Amino acid sequence: MLVDSWCNAVNEAISTSVTVCAEDLYKGGHWATAKSILNNYPVDLWVISAGLGLLHHKDNVVPYKATFAVGYDESIPLYSHEYVGKSFYRTWWKEITNRSIFKSNHPTSILDLMKKEKKDYYIICGSPDYINAIELDIINGLEYLVDAKKQLLIITSKKINDRLVAYLFKTNQNMAQWLKCNMLMLNISVAKYIVKEFTSKQLSDLNELSLNILDELKELPVREVKKGTRRSPEEVKDFILKLMQQNPGMSATRALREFRDSGNSFEEKRFRAEFKALMEAKP
Repeated sequence: MLVDSWCNAVNEAISTSVTVCAEDLYKGGHWATAKSILNNYPVDLWVISAGLGLLHHKDNVVPYKATFAVGYDESIPLYSHEYVGKSFYRTWWKEITNRSIFKSNHPTSILDLMKKEKKDYYIICGSPDYINAIELDIINGLEYLVDAKKQLLIITSKKINDRLVAYLFKTNQNMAQWLKCNMLMLNISVAKYIVKEFTSKQLSDLNELSLNILDELKELPVREVKKGTRRSPEEVKDFILKLMQQNPGMSATRALREFRDSGNSFEEKRFRAEFKALMEAKP
């Protein structure tokens, strides 16, 4: 099974290769914001890693390529012999947390962490694909918290498991304008704002705070969204081919940004699939 091979490979690599601190491994604005929260507020920082499971920011790890997000070269496959679609992500997460090389150092699942730190507050922030992968782990850990309703908040942009709806802080484009950030940075920026409010005001109920913030946001003017011109698959292919001619080393993310900045519209996952297919077809 794929997950067996993956776990054996990464555990051997961490045991025998040169490692880097997880805090220094990740790049980009999202991680920079997460580290700024760690450095400025009395919090601990954990990583939901599609490749290595639940990591503490001080763990020594090896670079890897794996993501629960769909449409990338390093996306975990959405299939196995036993499971169909994204249910495999939940199985993958369970397996990599159970087999984590860090088991002797610290909790390697959200369940184990909540079981050990029953009184702590938990703000779990991630894209819908990542929240989908860990939702059963969260559900299983809830029973160990002293007062889960006060202690847990899940920040993401889409609907989640019905058993977790009571803990959801659902983000949207209007909030991005309020926090002066882009959509890629929205969830972690909301988390930073909530941590700031929660700690500076010495509060004790994350749910109450989130409801108050949502009430305040209702007063904001609705953001005007400029819709791009919808393009056909053929037009998308033509656009990508022209970009590839101009810049052969261009990434899918950069190409998508240029496409949208030019006033165009097309579903991201389909765009990435088209980009990948054209890259593979190059002589």
